[in-house]
Amino acid sequence: MLIESNGFVSEDGYEDGTYCAEIEYYYSETGTNSTYTLEVEIENNELTVIHWPNGGWLDSSHFIPPDISDGEASFTSDEGVDYTVKIIGNEGDCVTDSYAKDEDDLIREKEDQQNEEENRIREEEEKIEENKQQEEENHNREEEEEDNSEE
Repeated sequence: MLIESNGFVSEDGYEDGTYCAEIEYYYSETGTNSTYTLEVEIENNELTVIHWPNGGWLDSSHFIPPDISDGEASFTSDEGVDYTVKIIGNEGDCVTDSYAKDEDDLIREKEDQQNEEENRIREEEEKIEENKQQEEENHNREEEEEDNSEE
């Protein structure tokens, strides 16, 4: 029989329930990499839910529940966020992080970055166009001055 010092793992893995876990995620779209302590739910030795401190959750409608019978699992969500989850205690055995960016925050961050980049490009294009117009106006003014001086 496999019993770890924390006493919640048996040879059959984990009982269905809520556990404390270290959650590490990496979102390649923004380069965001963070680690949090959060509560997770396990059913039939599969990780089925990650609970975020804002009351939200990431569940099996967003990822294929991985086997976590050995206490650790990795998966990629439907939004392309890579997660590694390690069980570190029973429910209530640890203090969870009160603020953790959930997947919606990561997606908003990506969208904000894209919007900022689009705005920066648009502003650069507008400056280039303004410079072209200014150069054209200067050129036309110079031609008028030459024409006037010739008269």
